[in-house]
Amino acid sequence: MDFVSYNLWSQFEAAIGWEDTHCDMQRGWRWTQTSNLKQLNISRSTTTIWQKVGQLAQQGVYEFHQDPLSLKHPRGIDRIADRIYLHYEVAPVRRRVMEILQRYHNKPWLVGKDILILNRGDEPIPPPIEVQIAAYQFQLFVAFDCLIRTDGKIHIIDFKTGSADFDRRQADVYLLAVSYLYPDLPAVASFHNLEQNTQSEFITATPTQLSTIEDKLASIAQLHHQQLDEYKSQPDRFDRLFPPHPGKHCHHCPFNYHCKYSE
Repeated sequence: MDFVSYNLWSQFEAAIGWEDTHCDMQRGWRWTQTSNLKQLNISRSTTTIWQKVGQLAQQGVYEFHQDPLSLKHPRGIDRIADRIYLHYEVAPVRRRVMEILQRYHNKPWLVGKDILILNRGDEPIPPPIEVQIAAYQFQLFVAFDCLIRTDGKIHIIDFKTGSADFDRRQADVYLLAVSYLYPDLPAVASFHNLEQNTQSEFITATPTQLSTIEDKLASIAQLHHQQLDEYKSQPDRFDRLFPPHPGKHCHHCPFNYHCKYSE
């Protein structure tokens, strides 16, 4: 069945302000060359420092709530650092994540909340949501960082680190997913930066807006499936199905060594 996620949406269209760095060919490499990544010596699991900080920060918050006594223990931070194997990481990652753990230990803002979902961040992808629009059906994959119930609403919280801007589209996908999972409850979404201890404004969506988001995701799922099918039958059309957009961003692309358009 056709499928879609926020991640796939972000590969189809760049976030506002990042249009010059978007390249459809990179999406083509990711989805058509998966079986060749080993031969091309490209690791699918390669993570940057900022990605590692985000992963470990989320794991730290999760582990604090698996071991609530660590929030009151004077060595609680060290206990959580041991649980997430932080001491094996490079110095910049250790330093930033320890600061996040210290900040959350001092002010554990999720304590006392009605937590419905709190993910560690390295769990298997959850089962998809089946979405039906007229005669077209597709699967929507969503992995929440945190869901809490407050004042009769579902509050979706996405954890962030660093200084990157939030992408409203991610909140839109979360709100659509929650409308299926909790159809009787209104929902709001926000981004919480664990490193800066800041939270975005609450983001909501009307039924009309949710319908528009649903239509957008359906078109992406359908086009993605069609392009992959066309590539399988006509692999020589790769450049036309996934047109390149070379530029300075090519230097940071994991496929630049194998892409003839890379500058």
